Amino acid sequence: MRNPSFKEITPNYQKNVLEITLQEGRKTKKYNLPFSVFRGKKISRKNCFSVITIDKELGNQAASFALKDGSTGDFPADFVLYYCDPTYDWSSINQLKRALKDRLGKSKLSVRVVADALNTSPSQVMRLLQENRISKQIAQLFQLAELAGYQIEFNLKKKRAA
Repeated sequence: MRNPSFKEITPNYQKNVLEITLQEGRKTKKYNLPFSVFRGKKISRKNCFSVITIDKELGNQAASFALKDGSTGDFPADFVLYYCDPTYDWSSINQLKRALKDRLGKSKLSVRVVADALNTSPSQVMRLLQENRISKQIAQLFQLAELAGYQIEFNLKKKRAA
């Protein structure tokens, strides 16, 4: 079982990420958590972080922040692993792999988890899963099919002249 704790959190407005250092035992690892994962918060240079606090009472496993516009938020260390570490057991891609196992239609997996795994929106996932719908995001469809255990092949045939 992983037990990460925050060591350092620094905003990087050029990359639109929080640069986070997590510590697990004696090992430390750096992650870049995109601002976009904080849904409903408009984080930018104009609305920057006024304070970021690591909660010592919770064993450095939670952080809270306040923005210049007065909005606040908090997140646990696991939140960083969920979005940034594909080896984390509960990351969206690993949940997807466990749930699918050749049963895409029968899985009780939420659309949000699938969308997070494919870095897209839930509505796009719904469009990808509907029959007879053409999507501009064919790479995501291939990725989803591969996770479900399918292989997509194309056979091109040249038309004969009449």
